[in-house]
Amino acid sequence: MKSWRTRTTLGLATVAAAVAIPLAAGTASAAQWHDVAGGPEMYPNLASCQAEIPKAKEHYQDATCVEVNGRVSLWVLY
Repeated sequence: MKSWRTRTTLGLATVAAAVAIPLAAGTASAAQWHDVAGGPEMYPNLASCQAEIPKAKEHYQDATCVEVNGRVSLWVLY
């Protein structure tokens, strides 16, 4: 049989983990992709958009180019 001290320590550790895991998951999921620029006026092709990715990564976590129906857009991760 475990002592009350051991049970209390294990109980507190379990409660701390139960609180910390959802908070950490919520923080990670807060990052979202946003369309910040696009269209044929800005990016006539995918290569011209991809040339902007290094500059975008200076200000955002990540960046990528997406082409849908001939329209190229720059998406960034906040």
